[in-house]
Parts: sequence; C-alpha cells; structure tokens
Amino acid sequence: MSMFVMALASVLVVEPPATLQLPEGADPNEYVQATWLPAIAAEPVAVPAWQRYWRGEQTELLDHPRWIRHTTGPRETKAWLAARYGFDAAMLRGWNEKTLARGGRFIREGVELRLKAIRIPPPREPIAYLAEAGDTWESVAVDHRVDVHDLKFYNEAASEDSLDALEPGRELTVWVDPALPWTVNRYPGLEVDPAWLDVPQGALSSGHPNRGRIKGELCQLPEIPELYTRRFDRIAHGSSHAIELIVTAFANFRHDSGYKGEILIGSISRPRGRRFPPHRSHQSGRDVDIRLPLLPWFETMVGPPPEQVDWRATWGLIDAFLATGQVSMIFLDHKLQRHLYYAAMSLGVSAEELDEVITWPLRQGTKGKKIIRHSSGHDGHIHVRMKCGPDEPECRTRKPRPRP
Repeated sequence: MSMFVMALASVLVVEPPATLQLPEGADPNEYVQATWLPAIAAEPVAVPAWQRYWRGEQTELLDHPRWIRHTTGPRETKAWLAARYGFDAAMLRGWNEKTLARGGRFIREGVELRLKAIRIPPPREPIAYLAEAGDTWESVAVDHRVDVHDLKFYNEAASEDSLDALEPGRELTVWVDPALPWTVNRYPGLEVDPAWLDVPQGALSSGHPNRGRIKGELCQLPEIPELYTRRFDRIAHGSSHAIELIVTAFANFRHDSGYKGEILIGSISRPRGRRFPPHRSHQSGRDVDIRLPLLPWFETMVGPPPEQVDWRATWGLIDAFLATGQVSMIFLDHKLQRHLYYAAMSLGVSAEELDEVITWPLRQGTKGKKIIRHSSGHDGHIHVRMKCGPDEPECRTRKPRPRP
C-alpha cells in the first residue's frame, strides 16, 4: 500500500473572538474553535486526496472534553458531527436549542454550533479535482473517501448516475476530511501464534442451524485477548470446525491488517447447542455474532450509528472470514451494506469482486443470493455462519421444512 503523506496545512485551534458567548460555566481558556476553509484550492489536482491530505493520525484524544465552536460546511449531519468530535449526537440539540430547533437530516451551511468534544480534528477542506479518463462519480468518491451522494451534491449533479463516466478534464469540487482515521494496514500485524489454533477437537455440528445441536466433546471459544474479546462464557461454544475457523479468521485479520482496536464476539451456541432464545439459529454451533468495530474513540455498543463504525476494519474482518472458503453466509442489514461496500472499494476491492459476495447495490443483471445478505436486526453486528466441516456427516445446511 502507498505511504500516506501527512501534512498539517491549516490552523485548527484559534482563540475565540471577544464577542463569543460561552456556555454557562465554560472555561474561556478551554474554549476553542473548529472551522472549515471557505475557498477551493487554487490549483486543481489529479492525485487522490488522501495522498495529500491524510493526517487523521495526528488527531489525539483530549484528557477531558472541551467546549469548541464549529461552523458547519456542506452536507453535515448531527450524527456525522458526533462521530467526528466524539460525543453523543442526542446532546447536540440540547447544546444548540435555538439553532437546531428545526431542520431535516442535513444542517444548513454556515451555522455556528457549540459542542463538547473529546477530539479536535483538522477541518474539512474543499479541493478542486480534474477528472481523468475512466473516472466515474463512484471512483472519484472512493479515491477521496467521501460519500458519492455528497460528491454529486457538491457539484450539482444529483441526476447523474454514480457509474456514469466523467469527461476527462471536468473540474469537480470535493470536500475531503483529513480527520478520517485509517486503522488498517498502517501498523505491522501480529505474528500468528500456532497455540491459538490448538482448539479442542471432537465437537460436531449436527442438524440445521435453526434446529440442531452439538454432539461429542465440548469446544469453547478460547480467550485470546490479542485477537478479540469474548463477551459470554456459556454461550461461546461451537463445533470444533467453526471455533477453529473463527480463531483462524481473527488471527489472519490481525496479522494482515495490523488493526489494534477491540472487537467483541457475542453469541455462538450453548455447550450442547439446541434452542437458544431469542435467536432462531445458533443451535448447531456454526453461527457467531460479532459486534461491528467502532472508530477508535468510541466504546463498543449495541446498534451504533453507521458514522461511528470503522467500516474498513469491518471489511477486513469479513474478508478474513471469506478467505477461509468456509463461510456459508454473513448477515448485515441491507442499509448498512452500502458503507461496507465503499469501504471495501477504498481498500482496493473491485466492484466486480464485490458483486460476487455482497447483495448491495442490487445492480441490473445481478441475481441470486450472495454471501453477505440482509437480515433484520443485524444493524450493530454481523452474523457469520460457517459451512459444515468435512467430518460432520450429520450437519445440515438447508433450512428444514416447518413441522406440520
């Protein structure tokens, strides 16, 4: 992967003007201002923005929250601001009752907001980009790590298709965000310890995931803090084949990506499988729930806003499972697959490769169920189902018919 060029090209923290009205009880010495640049770069550029503007790693967490002043740019939402500065989006309206009394999803430009931040990132920056041969709205958005709908909005091109080829030399305005963290492929990965893969053998998946059990020996997911956090003990059992695949995928993911964040593993199966309310599956030891990894300054939670999810780390983990060749299906709410799709593309995965495994975006001509598919309720975690092992003759993959 190319080396990222880091440069701090603008001043982030400035003294507030004398007329600034501070929140009640706020310390003026702790009040800072975050701004966005008002003008497009003078010279258009043709290199991916992240090569010139990447500096998210220079944003550090504060020792304690600080009041800041933020002036909104285009296409900013409350959830986006919360993810960027590290606070609960529900608090923003309370801090800015009059300013945010009305409005839809996007906050209008030029609004001055008060908020309490745990991190103060560099501001977003507008640049000019000259389209090259082969560029599409989608490819330019991926290269600059912006949402394709936002990119078209910046350029008043909402009616144009995301896959439309752009005329070479067409000048585009792109608002890049240098504060977006890149948490994968930045650090050396962990060396795989062969002892991690020494899981108990003899636990066999029997029957279907939604009507089955685990026969033979007991096999519990081992505690390996370097790889994951095991949330529960009793419901962390599975077939030997599935447990070995889980450990293998996590070990390879940590080794290949160098990702350092916490990833929490939830439900697998009971020691002997069988019914496992409220789940309809998880009965035969081949299903595992994995919480979506979040951006580094957030703690693991149930149902996080998509803006707080580390989608590149999510794709890296999913890709490690897919690489085993032993995954039957992965459930993720369809509305979240879009974020996963573009994160994968930003890591160099082609649209053709993605169309083989992920349901989104249901392009014309695609058909059949893919490995990554929709299932309601999977909006804070992925549900990975492994295939039957080679030595599991009683394991079944097709859904059983309902009982009469």
